[in-house]
Amino acid sequence: MKLVTFLLNSQERIGAVIEGAAGHVVDLHRAYASYLSEVESALGADQLAAAVLGRDMVGFLKRGEKALAAARKAIAHAEAHGASGNVIERRQVRLMAPVPRPGALVSAGKNFSDHVSEMSSKKGPGDPVAFLKLPGSVIGPEDDIPHPPEVKNLDYEVELAVVIGKPGVDVSADQAFDYVAGYSTFNDISARDVIRGENKTGIHLMGKSFPGFAPMGPYLVTADEIADPQNLKLSLSVNGEIRQDSNLGYMIFKIRDMIAYWSQMGLNPGDVLTTGTPRGVAAGRKPDQTPWWLKPGDIVEAEVENLGQLRNRIVAE
Repeated sequence: MKLVTFLLNSQERIGAVIEGAAGHVVDLHRAYASYLSEVESALGADQLAAAVLGRDMVGFLKRGEKALAAARKAIAHAEAHGASGNVIERRQVRLMAPVPRPGALVSAGKNFSDHVSEMSSKKGPGDPVAFLKLPGSVIGPEDDIPHPPEVKNLDYEVELAVVIGKPGVDVSADQAFDYVAGYSTFNDISARDVIRGENKTGIHLMGKSFPGFAPMGPYLVTADEIADPQNLKLSLSVNGEIRQDSNLGYMIFKIRDMIAYWSQMGLNPGDVLTTGTPRGVAAGRKPDQTPWWLKPGDIVEAEVENLGQLRNRIVAE
């Protein structure tokens, strides 16, 4: 399934893109309530649908297989009957990030060997390293990215977002994928000059967490649809010019290793882990080459194979 969170008439809803009809979204609550009422003759179908599916994407993920099974019934019912209000044209809704408010957002650093090299690091870390991005920095796949006036060096990093589907502590690498709900495209926007200043004290936070610094989406593609997430292509362009073009196979610490390592501190449904990025970031350019820093008016398009594209405009804050 391609799960989405969307706004319709200023109301946040959870839905799914109908397979073979990317121009339409199924409203899961409405479609499942319709199924319960029309097929199972259930009383209080609206309330029951909310209880089974949850009120938002994190609530949905917490309900696990029961919610997924209900979503499948809702989609099938909507496709078969197309009842009014259950199937909505894509142009009528605004897609948010599929997980608009992740419980934790842990982003890997120094996790592609070519990116480590372009950033003039002598070697990669001995264990996975990461930083936290504030959940409030998350925006949708077509939202504008504000360019803070105090930032001079605004950068991009296409990554894979791994969305956790069930709680786990001290998960083994062999079991790691059992804890994955699905995957999404992610762009780790970075204020490089702010980060350099923060690093003088040994830690950085704000340079990764200004509002809008975490575009994600357009979908949460469920894990059952991605046979080999470790072999997906990822790319990013600015104003149509390719800046990054690589494959997740070049990660230093693989997806299963990341999940196992960070599960030592406990992972929960709706947490998001991102993979790090390959070479091609603006900060990796040599001083004698044309700067690649993002500026207001730029269009940034980030994509991970089979997971959809982010298309965000940089705007002056």
